[in-house]
Amino acid sequence: MRRILAITPALLACLLVLAAPAAARSLPAGFFGVMANGPLESPLVDVNAEYAVMHASGVQSIRMPALWNQMQPFRTLDEVPEADRARYTVVDGIPTDFSAMDTRVGAAARNHLDVLALVLETPSWAATDSSNAFSPPRDDADYARFLRALIDRYGPSGTYWATNPGIVRRPLRQWQIWNEPSLPRYFAVRSFAKPYVRLLGDAYSAVKAADPGATVVTAGLPNFSWKDLETLYRAGLRAKGHFDAVAVHPFTGRPSDSVRILRYVRAVMDRHGDTRAGIWVTEVSWPSGRGKAQSNQRWVTTPAGEATKVRQVYEAYASAATSLRLQRAFWYSWATTDRNSPNAFDYAGLRTYTASGRFVDKPALAAYRAVARRLG
Repeated sequence: MRRILAITPALLACLLVLAAPAAARSLPAGFFGVMANGPLESPLVDVNAEYAVMHASGVQSIRMPALWNQMQPFRTLDEVPEADRARYTVVDGIPTDFSAMDTRVGAAARNHLDVLALVLETPSWAATDSSNAFSPPRDDADYARFLRALIDRYGPSGTYWATNPGIVRRPLRQWQIWNEPSLPRYFAVRSFAKPYVRLLGDAYSAVKAADPGATVVTAGLPNFSWKDLETLYRAGLRAKGHFDAVAVHPFTGRPSDSVRILRYVRAVMDRHGDTRAGIWVTEVSWPSGRGKAQSNQRWVTTPAGEATKVRQVYEAYASAATSLRLQRAFWYSWATTDRNSPNAFDYAGLRTYTASGRFVDKPALAAYRAVARRLG
């Protein structure tokens, strides 16, 4: 006599867990991310609505610029035009405009999105070269002071949460220190390693003093990232005292080669004893600008090709996540204009921001949504 197995709710839950892909069970919370810049920085955009679309599409975390030169453009309150002073809060003697950041942080909290704050661009009063926002600060202590101001505002005990009790607290606890310092365009020095290691060390100390449980992420390293990481180690870089995770921008022609780059980076970290530190991919993409952007056509693709690459790269990352200690992967970017530009990155979005001010899905968003739901 055959026996019929009764499927109880508890047994059904166990079966579903057993049937889930191994990669999905091993992926860290917040793994699926996107860069939230470009059109999303416009005051004309309803970021709350866009962040809601992100959440519904499987996005778990966003990389949000926190632009120092826009938030603290003046050294003293006396320098602020009288008509603008109402926007500024004086923090450690420096007038600070939190208004735009407040809007984005609040929208992220409402839509259950973790935030990696990318802190960069020096105000002219603090820069080594006052004409260049990507010049490092003359005094790293000024940058560290700005980080503390951000944590005092948005961290676990931040004043933003106290003054906005209607928003469920989702404090910012992940901080990325600058962007692509190996490129002179983004870190205007002749030799980047020692100045960046000093800046990172001062930033790490400031963050940990203000919030010991926060995560400090290095600037993303592009191109020959593993070689530049080795250069940073030779300049004094160490996980203890400088970072909790190394960020990489593994742009390349094939998703499998993107994973290969991460393996090279992992090998450098392990060789220097930082086996426990994680890797974050804070930018990766295959822009859909073929025939429009002036760029390497092995990397730039079509809208359909972009969708394929989204699926392939996240599947590849998920499979390798455990061995690489890969903790986050941010697609660059959520939305782009996709028109009238020779820059490939202006075609890299999952959505298009049209000239009429509307957001339109690209095929890549459907691919992102599917892979995030399946593996996330």
